[in-house]
Amino acid sequence: MIIYFSVVAGVVVSVVLPLIRPMLPKPLAMKNPPSKFWEYAKPYLVTAVFSLIVSLIIVALLGDTLTTWQSAFIAGYTADSTLQKISTGNT
Repeated sequence: MIIYFSVVAGVVVSVVLPLIRPMLPKPLAMKNPPSKFWEYAKPYLVTAVFSLIVSLIIVALLGDTLTTWQSAFIAGYTADSTLQKISTGNT
């Protein structure tokens, strides 16, 4: 169970980091941040749902090879980050 929650934590970190990026101090050149948080967050939340499903698949496929929470965390983070890049076309 700890392994699964470590994978989930990796996914959550991968989803939350882009969400908190707008809260950092903005350079003067950036104007008109998203007016509604939901509009900005919705694509990330949809990706998070699919990523949690991917987390289940990761745990199912890697099973016994995920022996530490650290390896499970990295597996979850990299899977979600990859999924986000594929879905947005960024490489």
